[in-house]
Amino acid sequence: MLNDLARQTRIMLFCQVLGPAVMFGSVLAVEGEHWGVAVSLFVLGLVLTIAWGIGVVVWNRRADRRFRSLLEQGAADLVAGRVTGVPAAGRVVRRRLARHSPSYLVGTAGPLDGPSAVLAITVLAPGGARRVGALVPAMLALESRKAPVAVLLHPDEPEVAVLDPRITPQQLAAIGDDPRWRTEWLPTDSSVVGGWLPALACGVLGIVVGVGLDWLVVSLAT
Repeated sequence: MLNDLARQTRIMLFCQVLGPAVMFGSVLAVEGEHWGVAVSLFVLGLVLTIAWGIGVVVWNRRADRRFRSLLEQGAADLVAGRVTGVPAAGRVVRRRLARHSPSYLVGTAGPLDGPSAVLAITVLAPGGARRVGALVPAMLALESRKAPVAVLLHPDEPEVAVLDPRITPQQLAAIGDDPRWRTEWLPTDSSVVGGWLPALACGVLGIVVGVGLDWLVVSLAT
């Protein structure tokens, strides 16, 4: 979910531009004065665009619910001691509110009440840097990108972690100054979507397919 979004991103971009491409490509029929074909193609493109808008909302919400459920279960295992967490240094990537989810912190016996937030965190894990998610109390001031944090990693779920608030300010400063942030490969927004060029190519492919469909329909109509 956090470390491999290539397939999801490429499908979304392809479908996002396919409908508008069909809509605007309908001018090929207008130029040939095939008005019925032009209207049909425009309506088809509009339907595809609306379907994409609904589909992307449903898809994202379902994926978000699955991921938060995974975070809740994994965090519950860590704080209850059912699994042994792996300490790791981390830096915040982004923060998003999750009002209806519980939050977890190392040292607590269970989930915490109150509004929570999902943190996406880059961690220096033993097997290499990766991104993990953690459900934390929303009141924690961790909005800053690259804010240093200490976490416990779930041993079986590679994208699940729990924030460790027990470290001292000196230890937190040491995490921020860790030289591995400058020497190790770190995941980026580009790397998790498989690169911007392949993603752009999928968008261009959507345009080509949409306009090509219009051209094929107009050719058959004539």
